[in-house]
Amino acid sequence: MDIENLDLTVEQAIHDRKKLRSLVSLLYDIDVRKRFFAAKALGEIARTNPEIINQIWRRISSAFDDTMSCWGVAEGLGEIARNQPEFRDRIVSLLRMLIKDEVSCQGCIWAVGRIGQVDRDVISGFIPDLIRLLGSPEICMAGQTIWALGELKIRDAGEKIAGFLNDSRTTWIFENESANVRSLGEIAREALGKMQEKQQAY
Repeated sequence: MDIENLDLTVEQAIHDRKKLRSLVSLLYDIDVRKRFFAAKALGEIARTNPEIINQIWRRISSAFDDTMSCWGVAEGLGEIARNQPEFRDRIVSLLRMLIKDEVSCQGCIWAVGRIGQVDRDVISGFIPDLIRLLGSPEICMAGQTIWALGELKIRDAGEKIAGFLNDSRTTWIFENESANVRSLGEIAREALGKMQEKQQAY
């Protein structure tokens, strides 16, 4: 599967069940870029062909019953919820189960940020958790949380985020269109900049 070509992968998965199953299996891959790609592809399928997600919903959601295979599922569910509103409440309830899970927490944070970009009300209950996670000793958790709070423009977190401006530690984080290695200071600067944009802020 060509993880550099999202449009081609989506087209193939729509018409070939074997390729669709392979795409779902990438949610469990150790490579963060492959998990990110699979999540984005499922989100695009949810946007353009929601009936397909209805057909494979049981397989994706059943991963929550297997603690060894949850890695990556939060990201996929987040993109589905972002693009398929009828699943949104159900998926947010599942993400609530994962916000304290070490394996899935980073993907859950990204999913909450992505859903909140299109429906802030449905993820409002996660905001205290996000602010709490700024204090996580795990660099990846802190970095992803800073990103999410910036995307959601949670200005109440601005002072805590400013405390990371000179932090040179680096981590993988999921952004809107790619997974990248960034320093916490860089992520914090971008997040604070987004909080200043003239849009509704919390």
